[in-house]
Amino acid sequence: MTASFTLAILPDTQKYSQSYPQIFTSQTRWIAEHKEDLNIAFVLHEGDVTNGNVEYHWENAKASMSVLDGVLPYAIVLGNHDMGPGGDCTVRKSHLFNRYFPVSKYEQLSTFGGTFEPNLLDNSFHLFHAGETEWLVLALEYLPRDQVLEWANEIIATHVGRRVIFLTHSHVCSDNSLHGDRSVHKWNPTDHQISNETGGVNNGIDVWNKLLKKHSGTFLSFNGHFTENGGSGLVSKEGDAGNQVIQMLANYQLMDNGGNGYLRIVECAPSKGIISVSTYSPFLDEYLTDSRNQFTLTGLDLADL
Repeated sequence: MTASFTLAILPDTQKYSQSYPQIFTSQTRWIAEHKEDLNIAFVLHEGDVTNGNVEYHWENAKASMSVLDGVLPYAIVLGNHDMGPGGDCTVRKSHLFNRYFPVSKYEQLSTFGGTFEPNLLDNSFHLFHAGETEWLVLALEYLPRDQVLEWANEIIATHVGRRVIFLTHSHVCSDNSLHGDRSVHKWNPTDHQISNETGGVNNGIDVWNKLLKKHSGTFLSFNGHFTENGGSGLVSKEGDAGNQVIQMLANYQLMDNGGNGYLRIVECAPSKGIISVSTYSPFLDEYLTDSRNQFTLTGLDLADL
C-alpha cells in the first residue's frame, strides 16, 4: 500500500514576525516535532512573511523558520508586504528576503531545483519524493510577471512525469474563485506600482490560463493573502488534459494575535485517492472544525504519472 504523507502549510506570518515571534516558532517547532508521525514531506510558506519588510521582522522570521533547517525541506514565497520600502509593494525589491534566506543556504539541498534569477530566491522550484510519486514545487513571486510564468512553463515541461504543487501569495479568493475571475474582487493587481515593471502582473485567473491549466501534472495550489470569510477558500478546476487541480486559500491574520498560530495540515493518501485537510494551532492546541477549514477530498488520482 502506498504510504500516506503530509504537507504542512504556513499561512501569512506577517503579524507574528512583527509582534508575536513566539507564535511563529510554535508553528515550526510543532511541524518539526511531528515530522515522523505525520510523515511530513514538505513545508510551504504562502508569503507575507513580514508585515513591513524591515530587518527585525526578517530576523524573527529567520529564527522561526530555522527550526526546520536540517529537519524538513521548505519553500517560501514573497507577499506584497515583503517587497518595497516598508512593504509598500512599489517595486520588486527583495534584498532583505534574500539576505535572510539566501539561495546559497538551499542550493546544496537534494530537494532544491533552482531559481528564475541567479542568487534570488524570489522564484524557485523544488523536487521531492513522497507517496511513491515524484513531486515538483513551483514557488512564484506575488502576482508573477509574464517572464516568470514562461520560465515556470519550461520547468514543468522539463520535469514531465512529476505532479506539480504551485505556491504563491495571491491566487484563490475567499469566495471560492480565482482572483480576477469576478469583477467584485478587491486588490486589483494594477493598483500596485509593480504592474508598471517589465512583464507586468498576473492574477489568479491569468496564472491559471497561462500556466496551470496547460499541464497534465498540475495537481495542487496553495496561497494566502485574502482575508474575507475567515480567510479560507477552495477551487477545483479541470485542466486541458482533464486533470483536476485543487487550489486552496488559507490566511488567518485577522484573528487575535495575528492568526492565533493556525496552520494547514494536508494529509495525502494516494492508495485511497483522498486528501484530508485540517487546520490546527500549536499555540492554542485547538483545531478549526468548520467545513471551510476541515474537509476531505475524495476520488483523486495521486499516483505517479
